[in-house]
Amino acid sequence: MTQDIALRPVVDLALEDAERALLEKSADGLFPATLPLPEEPGLGGRTKADIWTALGVSAVCALMPVTILWALIGAWPGLAVGLAAQAGLIWVGVQFGFEAFILTVVGVHLLAWLLIVVLGCGTDERQRVARLRHGRYYLAEDFGDDSLRELLGHSPLRRMERAQAAVTAVLQSQVDRDGLLDDIANDVTLPAQQYEIAQRLAELTRLARKVRTAAGDASGSRVEEVLRIQRQALRLSSSALEERVEALERYAENTRAADAAYREWEAVRELEQLGEDMHELVVNTVRDELAVAEIEGLADRSRLQDLHRMLDEAREAGLLATRFADEPADRRSGDSGRA
Repeated sequence: MTQDIALRPVVDLALEDAERALLEKSADGLFPATLPLPEEPGLGGRTKADIWTALGVSAVCALMPVTILWALIGAWPGLAVGLAAQAGLIWVGVQFGFEAFILTVVGVHLLAWLLIVVLGCGTDERQRVARLRHGRYYLAEDFGDDSLRELLGHSPLRRMERAQAAVTAVLQSQVDRDGLLDDIANDVTLPAQQYEIAQRLAELTRLARKVRTAAGDASGSRVEEVLRIQRQALRLSSSALEERVEALERYAENTRAADAAYREWEAVRELEQLGEDMHELVVNTVRDELAVAEIEGLADRSRLQDLHRMLDEAREAGLLATRFADEPADRRSGDSGRA
């Protein structure tokens, strides 16, 4: 199974959930476990760039607070406070003159700059946890690259990616989410397995790097013999890890198959539940067909009724016309004369 994915931080399961969530978010700002922890910048992680940036932001806050406070303390609270502060500055300028206005702006500027530097700059919570828990999480840099393949017989990074992909596939499966694998504590067991594999791979990477550095450009039969022995030891340990990764991948493949079977079973169950509705649909269809015939019959009868009515009217008109035609002409003229 191969998947081209970026390796996410592999974090010790024993850490608190909040710390794990911070560290697992991304690799940005974290430090490889196999490298020394860099020294923290002075002033609590605040840099010269932080100080100059805070100076510019505080100047805008002091002169036109309505334009920036919404971005610093939230949309509606910032807009309300910004409008109030802007109105206050205008009032000071109108009531006490331009000099008082400038002094107020300068005072607000210094106060805002101090607050931004103290509260808004420096090491944040995630960076603090990253330093505090250094060595208890692993990044892609901890697993070397393809240059170690000669010593280990594989790429440690690629193997770690495979293990993480397998664990993710199981934990994100539908059968696991629906509790069908509850006899296996996947949420605990699989992350623990992943972390152990990361520890072993990081150690293999560290030792392989040391062997490569120690050997350097040296050559000779004795060097080759020592390298051969150490390469055998590294590859023996690597083979054992490969078995663990393959076991995870088999579990992921079986889980995918179970997911497919589960989706099929759900589809069949839903279709079976539609059986009664389908039966009712068929019954209604038969009723509709009978109703169509009945409607057509009514239409035919309606047309016959119209025809009968029209024939009756014709007969009445014919009878009336016949009666007038049978009367004598002199009687009709006499009746007309008397009229």
